[in-house]
Amino acid sequence: MKAHRLLLDQLLEVNPRTGIIRLNGHRMALIETSALGLLRRDLVATLGMDRAKGFLMRYGWACGQSDAKAIRTMFNWESKDELFFVGPQLHTVEGIVTVEPQELRVDWESGSLVFTGEWRHSYEADEHLRHFGVSEEPVCWTLVGYASGYLTEIFGRRVLVYEPECRGRGDARCLYMAKSWELCTDAERALGQYYEAESLATELDRAYQRISLLNQTWKESMVLHRRLSELMFEEKSLDEIVQVIGDALHRSVFVENLKGRLLSEAVLDPDHRQVYREWKAQSGAIARTGKEPAVGKPEHWESGGNFIEVLLIGTSANRFGHLCVVGAKPMGEGELILAERASNICAIHLFQERLLMKEARLHLADFLDEVIGGRHDEQTLVRRARLLDINPEEPRRLVAFRVEQEEQMMEVFYFLQQKYPEFELFPKNGYLIGLYSEVQRRSGDTPDEFLQSVFNTCQKKFKVIRMLAGCGRLAQSVVSIGRSYDDAVSIVDFLDVLETSGVPLRSRFGVYEQFQTVLILMKAASHQELADFYRSVLGRLEAYDQKHRGELLTTLRAYLAHTGNIRKVAGALYVSETGLRYRLRKIEELCRINLDDGEDRFKIHLALQIHDSLQVRRSSGPTRRDQPELN
Repeated sequence: MKAHRLLLDQLLEVNPRTGIIRLNGHRMALIETSALGLLRRDLVATLGMDRAKGFLMRYGWACGQSDAKAIRTMFNWESKDELFFVGPQLHTVEGIVTVEPQELRVDWESGSLVFTGEWRHSYEADEHLRHFGVSEEPVCWTLVGYASGYLTEIFGRRVLVYEPECRGRGDARCLYMAKSWELCTDAERALGQYYEAESLATELDRAYQRISLLNQTWKESMVLHRRLSELMFEEKSLDEIVQVIGDALHRSVFVENLKGRLLSEAVLDPDHRQVYREWKAQSGAIARTGKEPAVGKPEHWESGGNFIEVLLIGTSANRFGHLCVVGAKPMGEGELILAERASNICAIHLFQERLLMKEARLHLADFLDEVIGGRHDEQTLVRRARLLDINPEEPRRLVAFRVEQEEQMMEVFYFLQQKYPEFELFPKNGYLIGLYSEVQRRSGDTPDEFLQSVFNTCQKKFKVIRMLAGCGRLAQSVVSIGRSYDDAVSIVDFLDVLETSGVPLRSRFGVYEQFQTVLILMKAASHQELADFYRSVLGRLEAYDQKHRGELLTTLRAYLAHTGNIRKVAGALYVSETGLRYRLRKIEELCRINLDDGEDRFKIHLALQIHDSLQVRRSSGPTRRDQPELN
């Protein structure tokens, strides 16, 4: 007898009077698969997913073992190996699953067995997906148990079956892999624990104990939720809230924002703070690695014998930060419920802070607009600054950005708000105006380094955009910030006029200290007049140097620095006096000046001042022609 010739009517005996169905004397029953799906659902609800898995695998094992005993003596099989294919054929004709065997390698003497294949149309995968959706692990538990029980009975040695792929886990198909016990890895053998015999009463007793524990945990979580809610309504700080969370969990708790910056902590053991720091340094903070925990599913790490578990604060759509819990052992189910309650309260608290911050930004923008416009006296401005929690005596600068198109300007505005949350920014009169305080300077940035960082960040985000920026003078108090605003806007406008006039910009931003002389000149002349003056005096000279890679501009600067002393200038430039005189004649020809004339030398000095103002960070970045990403 061949396995593939096995048909249902050859296997079953049906008594037409009683309706009893038998397989080789063993009574059988037809059961609707949806009923089996409901049984699975109720078992999971009663026992939990893991215990329900073991229960159904043991049920499948018993079915497979019983079928193997029944089928072995029903027919004369061509070989012992043929019986290995009978089990898949039985599963198929019984309507459980369509089995497509792929490879069978068996050595009866050594006790080695490997049997692979595909399960198609698995009712079990369909029912699990219907009731629970996609799982994190394979779900064809009765099929795995059936195959393990059947093959173990036929082979006479223990055989373990598992699914490398399963539709219930989101894979495209269900594959099975059967191995004799000796060939299994330690990880595969761990599945053997699910076949350890336990009564349903034992499972129900465990379920009852679990429900009792969860009931107690639910009561504790309600007490914790009520206490944390009271703290919020009392407008207590995040530190006080986190301390209560730590006391409830009996663990150290660290709350950080989405960028990994620590907002608050409650440390139970001093070593836990070091463990938290080592975890951020070694395994990488979430903000750096991008390994974001899912809602309700904490990420787990172990460091130095301590366990760190990280929960998302917020929802998948609105993320506010992370709740990091450190302890000597992983959190149990009850502790995890408490931690999730705590993370919800933290989410509400951080959400409220975000709303308050947005409102404060609006008030700050209005306040700075009034300061710039000079609409209030000094006493009123100082009082309003303090109401907005602004230190009126803290030195600050104003930064102005110009973006070519208005819709792009708003994109840049929203982007910079998220990227630099401590950099107050608001749109005004076609510019983006930012408040740069000495806080940034204390963190290591100078104004031009900060602007360079902003431009580099925008360069990565916006591939094609035209943006200019200017940073005004340092205002010693918030009352005098208006002059810094005038500086910033004037620098931006001047850069714009120069570029429009065809003057190549080596940097797309400028800082007051580098434009101080030019800003004084701007008060006496318009931006266009200064640009035209600069081009008329030095434009041809710069163009010549760029075309011929010459050093006439350097020569001119050295000539003025040494007050026209030919010997000193030649020595400083390491050129002969004859060569120097040739260069000077070329300079006079291109600039149309007489270097012996005092008025012409004054014009050259002024043009060089404008030129020097355009050399911001010349050595640290490419020229405009090398910066297609911003223009």
